[in-house]
Amino acid sequence: MRNFFAANLSVLFALATTLSAAEPAKTPPLLSQITLPATADSNRPKRFLTVLDGVQSAIQQNLDVSIQRLNPAISAADVQAAEGIFDINWVTALSESENLRPPGFSSTSFTPIAPANTRTYSYQQNLTGLSPIGTEYTLGFNGSRQQSSLFTSPAGPQWTMFMGATVTQPLLKGFGWDVNTAQIRIARKTQDISYQQFVQLVMQTVSNVKQAYYDLHYAIENVKVKELSVELAKRFLEESRKRMEVGTMARLDVVQAEAELSQREGDLIDAIRQWNESEVTYKQLISRDMLSIREVMLVPVDRPSIVAMPLDALDSIRQGLDNRPEYLQSKLQLESNHIHLKYYKNSLLPQVDLAASYGYNAINQAGLDQDFSQLSKNFDSVHDREFPAWSAGLTITVPLGNTTARGNYRHWKLAVEQALLSLKKTEQNIMVGVELAVIQARAKAKLIASSQATTRLRQESYAAEVEKLKAGTSTTYTVLQMQRDLNDARVTELRAIADYNKALVALSNQEGTILKRSGVTVEPDTKK
Repeated sequence: MRNFFAANLSVLFALATTLSAAEPAKTPPLLSQITLPATADSNRPKRFLTVLDGVQSAIQQNLDVSIQRLNPAISAADVQAAEGIFDINWVTALSESENLRPPGFSSTSFTPIAPANTRTYSYQQNLTGLSPIGTEYTLGFNGSRQQSSLFTSPAGPQWTMFMGATVTQPLLKGFGWDVNTAQIRIARKTQDISYQQFVQLVMQTVSNVKQAYYDLHYAIENVKVKELSVELAKRFLEESRKRMEVGTMARLDVVQAEAELSQREGDLIDAIRQWNESEVTYKQLISRDMLSIREVMLVPVDRPSIVAMPLDALDSIRQGLDNRPEYLQSKLQLESNHIHLKYYKNSLLPQVDLAASYGYNAINQAGLDQDFSQLSKNFDSVHDREFPAWSAGLTITVPLGNTTARGNYRHWKLAVEQALLSLKKTEQNIMVGVELAVIQARAKAKLIASSQATTRLRQESYAAEVEKLKAGTSTTYTVLQMQRDLNDARVTELRAIADYNKALVALSNQEGTILKRSGVTVEPDTKK
C-alpha cells in the first residue's frame, strides 16, 4: 500500500515539476520527446506543427484569406478603369443619307420648284479626349460627298472637307486638376482601404490560428491529465478491493472508489470531445480542404510560454495607433470624403465654357469621270492652307435652383464631419482595446503563478492525507477528494498557461504587431 501511494505521488510530482520548469520554446522540442494521450489512435497519420507552421498554412490555405485577397486586385482594376477617363479616342465614322424633295412653288416668286434628289456620304476621322484640367478636344478631319440633281449637268459630286482642331475649356465648373482627377484619386483611396481591410483580416486570422493552437495544446494536455486521473482511480480501486478482502476496508469505501472512477472516466470522455472539437476548429483555420486532412492527427510541438513579459501600456497604445489597419482605414476614408467634398463644391459654380476651333476648309467639284480624284484635291487644299476657318465663343449656363449640386455638397460636408468622428472613435477603441489587452495579459500572468502555487499546495495536502489514511486517521472519501482537487489544480494550471499565451496573442493583435512578430508579410496580388 505504501509503495502504491508513493508511486502515484511521484508521477503527479513529476508532471507538476515539468509544468513549473517550462520555458518559452525558442526551438521545437524533439519529436521523440512529444507524448500523446494513451487514448490517441496510433494508426492515424500525424502532422507535427509549430505555431508558425500553422500561421503559414493559414495564410496559404484559409478560405477567408483567399477570398479577401482578391479585393485589392478588384480595387486595382477599378483604379485602372477610372484612369481611362483620359484615354484618347480614335473616332472613325461613315454614313449615307438621301433626301428627295417634291416639286412645289416658291413662296416669294410663286415660280415652280423642280423636284430634287440629293444623296450624301459623310465621313470623319478624329482623335478626341479629355485633359486633366478639363479640356475637351477634337483633332482630325470630316467631310462629305454630295450628289444632287440640282448640280448643273454634267457636274459630278461635290466634295467638302474641314481639317483642324476644336477645344472646349471649362473656366469655372469642371475646371482644374483636382476636379477632373477626383474619381481616380477616390479609386486609389478605395484600393488602399481594401488593402488595409485585407491586412486586418490576415491579422485576425493569424490571431485566431495562434489562439486555436494554444487551445489545441491545452486540450491534448487536459486529456493526458484526465487519463492519469483515471489510472490513479483504477489503482486506488484495486487496492481498496484488496484491503476489503483482508478486512481492513469497508464495502462503502470500495463503492466510493468505484463511483469516483466512473466520474473520472466521464471527465475523460468529455476531455476527448474537447480535443476533437479543438482539432476540427484548427483544421478549418489552416486548410481549405478539410477532407484531405480529416484523418490526420495534428500534434502541436511548441510549448506555451509561462514567463511573464514586461508590458508597457503607453508603448502598446502608440504601436496600435501606428500599425492598426482600422485606424489607417479611417484616415483614408476621411481623405476620400474630402476629395468628394471638393469635387461637389466645384459643382456649385456656374458652367462657363470657352469653345474655339481652327482649321482649313476645302471644296471641289468636277465631272463624273473625276469623282474620287476630288477627295485627293481636298487634302491638297487643306495642306496648302488655302481656306482657313476659325471660331471662338463663350457659353454660360447658370442653374437657377442648382438643387442637385447643393444637395450633394451638403451630403459630403456632413460625411466629412462623420468621418472625423469615426476617426476619433477608432482611436478611442484602439486605446481602450490595448488597455484591456494589457490588463488581461498581466492578470493571466499572475494566474499562472497562483495556479502553480495551488498545484504545489494540493500535492502537499494530498500527500499528507495519504499518510493519515495509512495511519487510520483519514477516510477514503477524503483521499479521493484530495486527489480530485489535485487533478483540478493541474487542469487549472494548464488553462492559465493557455489563456496567458492567448492574451499575449490578443495584445499583439491590438498593437497591430502580430504579423511582424509572426514573420508574415502581406502583399496581395493586384495584377490578376
